[in-house]
Amino acid sequence: MKQSDETGQLQPSARRLRVLGPVLAWHQQRRAELGPPLQRAVLCILAAQAGQVVSKEQLIGGLWRERVPKTAEQSIYTYVAGLRRALEPDRGPREPFQLLVNRPGGYALQRGRFHIDAEEFEDRIAETRRLLTKGDRRGSLRELETALRLWTGPALSGIPGPFAEAERARLEELRLITVEDRADILLGLGRHQEALPALHDLVGEHPLRERARELLMLALYRSGRQADSLAAYLDIRHLLAERLGVDPGESLQRRYHAILRSGPTLDSADPDQGQIRLGSRSPLHTGDPEAPVPRQLPRAMDGFVGRTDESVRLRSLLAPGESAPPQAVVAITGPAGVGKSAMAVQSAHAVGDHFPDGLLYANLLGATPGVERLKPIDLLGRFLRALGVRAEAVPHEVDEAAAMLRDTLAGRRVLAVLDDASGPDQVRPLLDLPSGNAVLITSRESFAAVDNCAQVRLGMMVRSEAVTMLAKLIGAGRVAANPAVAARLVDLCDGLPLALRLAAARLIDRPHWGVRHLVERLEDRGRILHELESGDIAVRSSLELSHDTLSRSSRPLDRLAARTLCHLGILHVPDVTSHVVAALLDASVDQAERSLERLTEAHLLESHEFGRFQLHDLVRLFAMELAEDHLTHETRSGALSRALGLYGVTARLATRLVDPHRVQPPWPHTGPQPAPLSSNQDGHAWMERERANVLAAASQAMSAPDDSVASMGAYVGFSLMWHLYRAGHRNENLRTNQQALEAGQRLGNQEIMALAHGYVAMTLTRMGQAAEALPHQLAELELQRGLRNRFEEMRALGNLSVAYLNLERYADALECSEIQFAIARDIGADVGQRHALSMLGCAHRGLGNLSEAGATLSEAVSLSRAAGDQFHVSHTLRCLAEVRLDQNDPLSAKTLLEEAFAIGREIRNHDAAPWCLTHLATANRLLGQFESAVAYATEAVAVARAINDKRREEMAAWELSTAQEALAAGAQGQEEVDPVGHR
Repeated sequence: MKQSDETGQLQPSARRLRVLGPVLAWHQQRRAELGPPLQRAVLCILAAQAGQVVSKEQLIGGLWRERVPKTAEQSIYTYVAGLRRALEPDRGPREPFQLLVNRPGGYALQRGRFHIDAEEFEDRIAETRRLLTKGDRRGSLRELETALRLWTGPALSGIPGPFAEAERARLEELRLITVEDRADILLGLGRHQEALPALHDLVGEHPLRERARELLMLALYRSGRQADSLAAYLDIRHLLAERLGVDPGESLQRRYHAILRSGPTLDSADPDQGQIRLGSRSPLHTGDPEAPVPRQLPRAMDGFVGRTDESVRLRSLLAPGESAPPQAVVAITGPAGVGKSAMAVQSAHAVGDHFPDGLLYANLLGATPGVERLKPIDLLGRFLRALGVRAEAVPHEVDEAAAMLRDTLAGRRVLAVLDDASGPDQVRPLLDLPSGNAVLITSRESFAAVDNCAQVRLGMMVRSEAVTMLAKLIGAGRVAANPAVAARLVDLCDGLPLALRLAAARLIDRPHWGVRHLVERLEDRGRILHELESGDIAVRSSLELSHDTLSRSSRPLDRLAARTLCHLGILHVPDVTSHVVAALLDASVDQAERSLERLTEAHLLESHEFGRFQLHDLVRLFAMELAEDHLTHETRSGALSRALGLYGVTARLATRLVDPHRVQPPWPHTGPQPAPLSSNQDGHAWMERERANVLAAASQAMSAPDDSVASMGAYVGFSLMWHLYRAGHRNENLRTNQQALEAGQRLGNQEIMALAHGYVAMTLTRMGQAAEALPHQLAELELQRGLRNRFEEMRALGNLSVAYLNLERYADALECSEIQFAIARDIGADVGQRHALSMLGCAHRGLGNLSEAGATLSEAVSLSRAAGDQFHVSHTLRCLAEVRLDQNDPLSAKTLLEEAFAIGREIRNHDAAPWCLTHLATANRLLGQFESAVAYATEAVAVARAINDKRREEMAAWELSTAQEALAAGAQGQEEVDPVGHR
């Protein structure tokens, strides 16, 4: 049954859900309050599979994918409960849920109980296809136009998460195709003027959509604008060449040539008639019809799957259209075992018809161990003989043989596949063939500097393609028996085709094994390279050859690159920069940068971001073996210590640039010069971008058996503490400091133990676990007093007062703050005095002494402003705002909170955001500004949940509920106006 009229306007129905724009729902003409963005995302996931059971795991994956919070399951329960309240507001307390129901294994949104605009959109598209098969173009046009009117903005607007991202892209692509289909039908009806506005908009938004461009060209031509039509083609040809390095597709080229010649079929009302078909032979083909036509390609590999984007690119380069010659040189490059040869052979077979005069092939043996590489003169001789030159006539000099090959290929169309080139030098004599011929090369080395060369780089296969490849090799049944284990096997093989084939070979040889048996063996990362061997083929030997080629080279840079690869096996971090590698090597930054670039050219490293380099897992394991085999224990420890030092001193510099008032942990080590940073922005950007690396390096070091390295790892972790605190990275802060505590206990280092206890306590307090934090904070205080460090004792007392405040032990907090203030004044620690005053003010507030609390906090604000300590200004303003709320002065509180929030945002103190937002919600509610209160409280819940602040989340959730009730009461039952005008 249709859910809309002929104008596409939604008709009144009991329940409606809109996802083609901002996500909204209506119940009995009243808009439902669907809650925070992630709760609405849950509804979208359920609605997309209406009538089907959706498991908690699917919901969690749709919201977070790999970055799943610990509270994910509880959050799903909360979101489902919230949706049920919103969707069935009239349900009695004991009535069963009718819409969002529990099912074995998950939840289901009952089908047919909702009108969902996306369903109607897809139904109308299906109806369009049915009408077209009956020849009813006008009816199909009405359906498409009605479908397009359902859209009110980007699909799933404002909805976060991987599901929403994918569904948004799918629906948007469907909308674009629908816009193109509408234009196509208009052109078929002879209504080209009506098609132009939408096509102009579509091409403006998506300038690389070839179908839209072709329809625009035809509409312009039929409107008497031939010059504009041709200009539209030249524009996309320029854009494709500039952005993708490819030419327009064959259909678009045919349309261009037809318009150029004013072909009579272009005036046909049916756009599918009269398309130009160019001949299959090149006008350049003038060769001898009796000349040999070599067909030397090896058979295409069985089990070849995927690589769709690369295949399309290669085809567009080698067979760009009958009116254009192929790209002169195409190089497929990538790391060992990535499938370059298979890709080249597959692509050469696919474009074979475009090279009627021959397909040449040679294995150049550039990376074959123990075998001499094919010399250029031998390669030239092979090809000349294959093309009909008598053996005795082949020149013995490279230059003469290359000239003869060019002469022989003049006027012909031949594709030469040069497999496994050691680099550009080995094939340079073949890189200047006459137009119409092409050379397709595979190599582990970069060809980016070669003239007239288009480089296609192969990376690791995406998981879905790799699983399909595995299924073809070992049988779909073995993969289908446990798809998750098959996906894990792909991950362990890094999506590397060579590794996957070796893994498949082991499974084929062992039919009694399930895939899980091999996965269990490969999970032991120490033996994975041993497992991925079959006969004389192995991942390790392939990598060894690449390393040995560099290490035995006569070029100093190659040998430095080999040494760098070995040292990269020492440090286990996600990616590195030249500064970090310079520390590892004890070399200059310039030397490190050049060696990293050389390893990238050799495809032993990857660089997806300027100045940053990564190792794939299998290459990393190989590098770790190199480090173990080729470097002494002292060398490894020294290199790791230098890298740790670089991270530590740079983190301390970055922290100082971001906020010079914060007291940093001690640094009892000498280290290299820090990476060059000069501004607040530099410091913050470095800490956020290097956060994963610093923490990984610290964790690795703290687990090391070397005591000095383990100690240094703890201090490196401490150096990032303030950034983790302010940015709200609480789980990482807790995990790092818990490991530091274990390391300190193992080493018997009381300073490390004391600091770690304090930072664990600080983080637990911020996570709403003050009771768990208190023993750690008391332990720090006891250790610091034992170390007779009065400054650290003073700091520990201040943090203890924070824990007591969170436990509402205000008298204890007051006592701690008074002692802290006395010590801070005694030793001249201004920052300690500011902190103590703010804690004293909070303690007085908790004890009901509001006047004294206000005076003390006002003094703390003044001192912090005078010192330029924005962190303390923001914190103390928040505390003072709480006093004003207690004094029933919400207007003053709101003013203080707005300034505190603005400062917090300016200094990037995300940790304080939930507190500020919650109290802003309270102040606005008390002032009768209920909509603002709801907005602030909603944001507070989301932010608190994101940074794992359970206490603030509970407070914000309570405030949100209170503000919503106040808003509902204030509205006095008035119905909202829905988007189509119904009240």
